[in-house]
Amino acid sequence: MLVEIVRRAVEELRAKERVREEIIEGARRARILSKQAILLLHRGDTSGASSRIDEARELLARAKSLMEEHNLRYIEEIHEAEEEHTEASAFYGLKTSGVLPTPEDIGVSLEAYILGIGDVVGELRREALEGLRRGEVERAGEELELMERIYLELLSMEEASLLLKGLRRKLDVARGLIEETRGEIASEIARRRLSDSIEKLIERLNKLEKG
Repeated sequence: MLVEIVRRAVEELRAKERVREEIIEGARRARILSKQAILLLHRGDTSGASSRIDEARELLARAKSLMEEHNLRYIEEIHEAEEEHTEASAFYGLKTSGVLPTPEDIGVSLEAYILGIGDVVGELRREALEGLRRGEVERAGEELELMERIYLELLSMEEASLLLKGLRRKLDVARGLIEETRGEIASEIARRRLSDSIEKLIERLNKLEKG
């Protein structure tokens, strides 16, 4: 009798382990797809990003359904994939409609959502720097405003930063990125003003020489 119980227990554990491996593989794939979506968004390919975000969402939904079905609790890979998926989905929302999706929209936990939103600041900085590279200072300023808005809204949740592991570090990183971006935009504005002043001075000197 005991041998039979042990055999059944081993079979059940093996089955759970197979399911766990399937869940982890799905989470890893979802995380990769979300990273790819972010890269495509930086390149302006919103269609390609959208399809990858949708596929990642389906994989996460399947993985979490398996967890519930087999009574599996916290799996680190799922949480990490949800964070990455939140970052991609939020960045997509800001790029396409200017609106952040809700946790319910993208099917992630509240904890993963908040932590994922914290990482969006870094993606917005990349957009701001691209704007500066192209000479689009106004665009860079708009991205900076979004960075500041997200940071301030997360910062207002003081209790969350104390209770949610990792949020304080993300806020510190976000603050540093905002300060760097603000400084770079200010430097570019100053450079432009100096360049304009020099051009005007050259024009005046040329007119004096001709006069």
